[in-house]
Amino acid sequence: MRRTLGSLLAVSALLFAACGGTTPSATPAPVASGSAVTPSASAVAPSASAAPASGDLKFALDGEPTYFTPAFNDVPTGWLIGIMYSGLYVVNNKLAPVPQLATALPDVSADGLTWTVKLRDGVKWTDGSPVTSADVKFSFNLAQSANCPFSAYCGDFQKYLKGIDTPDASTVVLTLSGKFAPFLLTDLGFPIIPMAATQASFAKFQTAAGKADPAAIKALYDKVNTATTADACNGDTPPDTCAFTGYVAELEAALTSGGITLGVGVLDKTRYVNADNTPDTNSYGSALFAALTDLNTSLGSSAIDQIAAAYRLLDIQQNPVGSGPYKLGKYTTGATVELDRNDSYFAGPVGPAHAIGQIIKDAATEGAALQKGDINWLQEITSDALAALQADQNLTVTSAPDFGYYYVAMNSRPGRLFNDPNLQNAFKMCIDHDATVQKATDGQGIPVYGDIPPASWAFDPNTPKYTLDVAGAKALIEKSGWALGSDGIYAKAGKKLSTTLYVRQGRPQRISFAQLAQTQLKECGIDIKVLPSDFATVLLPLLNYPNNFDLYLGGFSTVPDPDPSSLFACDQVPTKEKPTDQNNAAAWCNPQADALLKQGREETDQAKRAAIYAQFEALEHNDSPYYFLWADTRHAGLTKTVVGGTNAYVTDPTIDPTSVFYFWNNDTWSVKAQ
Repeated sequence: MRRTLGSLLAVSALLFAACGGTTPSATPAPVASGSAVTPSASAVAPSASAAPASGDLKFALDGEPTYFTPAFNDVPTGWLIGIMYSGLYVVNNKLAPVPQLATALPDVSADGLTWTVKLRDGVKWTDGSPVTSADVKFSFNLAQSANCPFSAYCGDFQKYLKGIDTPDASTVVLTLSGKFAPFLLTDLGFPIIPMAATQASFAKFQTAAGKADPAAIKALYDKVNTATTADACNGDTPPDTCAFTGYVAELEAALTSGGITLGVGVLDKTRYVNADNTPDTNSYGSALFAALTDLNTSLGSSAIDQIAAAYRLLDIQQNPVGSGPYKLGKYTTGATVELDRNDSYFAGPVGPAHAIGQIIKDAATEGAALQKGDINWLQEITSDALAALQADQNLTVTSAPDFGYYYVAMNSRPGRLFNDPNLQNAFKMCIDHDATVQKATDGQGIPVYGDIPPASWAFDPNTPKYTLDVAGAKALIEKSGWALGSDGIYAKAGKKLSTTLYVRQGRPQRISFAQLAQTQLKECGIDIKVLPSDFATVLLPLLNYPNNFDLYLGGFSTVPDPDPSSLFACDQVPTKEKPTDQNNAAAWCNPQADALLKQGREETDQAKRAAIYAQFEALEHNDSPYYFLWADTRHAGLTKTVVGGTNAYVTDPTIDPTSVFYFWNNDTWSVKAQ
């Protein structure tokens, strides 16, 4: 998810997890029309020297990947996409923009609406074809589509990108519909995809899908959609018709009739298992239905919108074509994703012959693998092994303020338990916020009370704080008609004030907070069951429409130049029409908040933007069903055998352990023999 990964860390943006999708802490001054632009080091031709002698780069993936293209919406895949694709710009360890596929910063008109970008010459896709302005236009057109498959970028491109011109193969002229302060470095890091290879993949899909009966596909879509989104599905004991399990056979048959290959990627049923390793047919059915939704939408669309709708179904998802330092070699479910060196990488020779992502879903196991040397890169240390890793003389542990944060989303949809503002506020008043954060994170977490973390220039230290008030919480609960039962749990109309708090498995700090909160909430008469779950197969479907959860503890990974619109705006609430790729799963919609978000996007003066976001944070703190928890001091681990280098756009070989973007130059990394 955009500005998630925090899953979507989720999505969010997932931009944080990829090399090519972050922004600097300050909005840079645009380059005026006609002004001279001094080419940066990125304009230098790749070195002809041989790649440094290197072992394989081995790193951790804390979940199964989804799509091997920018259609991903999860953190593990984000790390892969970051080294398989390239964007126009990246951000370095100093939070400064660096041209990647571009030769220099954009030439921006005086009114801020026309942006001209020059591309490098000689860049090739991994299939050997050249990267041109047509590829950039095609990528951005897909992002502009109503069926945009790139959750991290759809909103901005749809709202602000008015036109794209390509006067020649190396020039892209972008026209915005209005001023958009974060555009340069939030969105122009979009991983560019190949037009010709994607169109060829779509042509194969179109031939196969032509054998399907569009009316039958739509009828099945309508049937399953109606059944699984019925009002009865929001109750305590929903009927069996609300589960996707009962439709698996029909969905498989329909997708097969449309030429969709089952058993690969997100449609591999072996990926979907419960905690006891039994098949999770409901989650698998949900994935099948998401694919059917794309198929149905594509069959009813035309031109670029048809390609956008079908994109996640194309075979290019399993056979990706990128321009980054690595290309997909082999994916083994539950084990590894093996990437091979791209010997035609435009920026210069790549050291490791392979970059191997090992799927390790438990944080403690990840840390142990780093110490043993089974991996040499751990992107996020979240286990209680931090002190031991920091003391290990063979490791370098980074430490930097993070731009992400954690939260509890209380689903405010009609019919859900926490649709009641009294219960939302009572929940927040039942927890000793700062002390619980301190204990859950072993002092590593920084308590937050809004969505802009302390690392950001827009952080407001005066955002209202949470106050522990058990008596006040109980008064609010009783105000909504709940009566305290003999077991100490409130009840109303025969229904207990009881529900499940979903949290990502293998993340001890999050689970610890959830369990500590569980005990405190019980003192308020609220019964919470903490359920650690797999993100890709269990949690991600819950974040899609109809959002069948009451409480979800997750995280958002934001960008330094904030724009919370994709997370909290009314148009980001998942709907029947847009069941996926919408990040406002708690369904908060406030017109006043939307107005402030619009002001923040369009204001170019940083001080004024900070004041606008301070107003927004105060509003969301008091009004929204989001309970904000903490921001991390982010730690990552590298074996000291990993060393940086230089290439066409990286001039400093330093791997900066004090920067949250220490990994920005990982296309230059090599692994020395021990």
